[in-house]
Amino acid sequence: MRKTRRVVITGLGVVAPNGIGKDAFWQNLIAGKSAVDWITAFDPTPFPCRIAAEVKNFRPEEFMSRRQAKEIWRFSQFAVASARMALEDAKFEITPANAHQVAACFGTCVSGVEKTEESHLAFLKEGYKGLHPNTSNEYSTHAPVSHVSIEFGIKGPTMTLASGCSAGLDVIKWGCDQIQAGNVSTVIAGSTEAPLAPLSFATFCAVQVLSRRNQAPAKASRPYDFHRDGMVLGEGGGAMVLESLDSAQDRGAPIYAEVLGYGIASEAVHLRKVDLSGSALAHAIRQALGDAQLTPSDIDYINSHGNSLPDYDLCETNAFKAAFGQQAYSIPISSIKSMIGQPIAASGTFQAIASALTIRHGIIPPTINYETPDPDCDLDYVPNRARVSRVRHAMANAHSLGGTHSVLVLGKPEN
Repeated sequence: MRKTRRVVITGLGVVAPNGIGKDAFWQNLIAGKSAVDWITAFDPTPFPCRIAAEVKNFRPEEFMSRRQAKEIWRFSQFAVASARMALEDAKFEITPANAHQVAACFGTCVSGVEKTEESHLAFLKEGYKGLHPNTSNEYSTHAPVSHVSIEFGIKGPTMTLASGCSAGLDVIKWGCDQIQAGNVSTVIAGSTEAPLAPLSFATFCAVQVLSRRNQAPAKASRPYDFHRDGMVLGEGGGAMVLESLDSAQDRGAPIYAEVLGYGIASEAVHLRKVDLSGSALAHAIRQALGDAQLTPSDIDYINSHGNSLPDYDLCETNAFKAAFGQQAYSIPISSIKSMIGQPIAASGTFQAIASALTIRHGIIPPTINYETPDPDCDLDYVPNRARVSRVRHAMANAHSLGGTHSVLVLGKPEN
């Protein structure tokens, strides 16, 4: 990526289960505080899993007008709120003079499922007359980025990516491509998800991927632990402001990290089953390192996918060993999903934000609930306590439905 225009991260916005705003998000991560609890969004008693990582105390009217807060759906609310916080953090103002030089890209997968389900019930009862006129617009996957562009007057390209759990990393790659091609100078890149509704939740229960540790919710998400029994569903939205280095320096913007490299590969095996060898992820890691012009020994930290599914965690572990060799045992690796659950498309953006903050503060968030080591997952997963460490280069990886692996490399900003 550094072969053309250099791209840096200058603003962060977070609406996460463990905190709203980058500071609350970060402080709770390094404190090892779990956001997993009993579900309150609906009655979970009919389901085998009754826990999730919900965003609580979110008041959309603090980030948009009351009318908008009433009309737009939750996953779009998360997008607008996180974008506003990212722009404010970057101290970047979109004006008529620069609006065509600003782009936006958001990822989402489940879309507006929570209201779609309500709309279907209204339709069954009253026919099409029972539907809100905006329903067809609001459930669209493209709604979040559309609301963001309208809210902030963005006139450059707008794009939606729906690459599952990898989307939050893929939107950053899209944004970098736009800046490096000279199409724009600034991109708001993010992802959002609000899957905590009965029908959506039921589909995850049906495929039997959710933890059933209902009596101890905070202990349920336990990546790489021998007794892990599945993932915990989450929700939320995150955004970051990407800029060309020249643009950021010209206006004296704060710089969290530089985007150095990206890789992507597919297992091409199955929608749910994974290739335990980790060969596809290993390939994506090598690709990202090559793109960043780095060697395996340059990586100081990995913010891993780590969703607490037994086979996914093993796939990752084997991939790290294949890509880094003996060096894999010396790299701190942690999963923030142990604290915020799996918010699907939003997870990659949360990982990228956490990685940027790790580089800035020199503190690695822990993998909590790592109590009984799995002998097959025997790397340094930063168990239970945050760790102070100099991090110059951080890597984040995400694993999507169908075996897609995306990898992002961030670096400490340099002149």
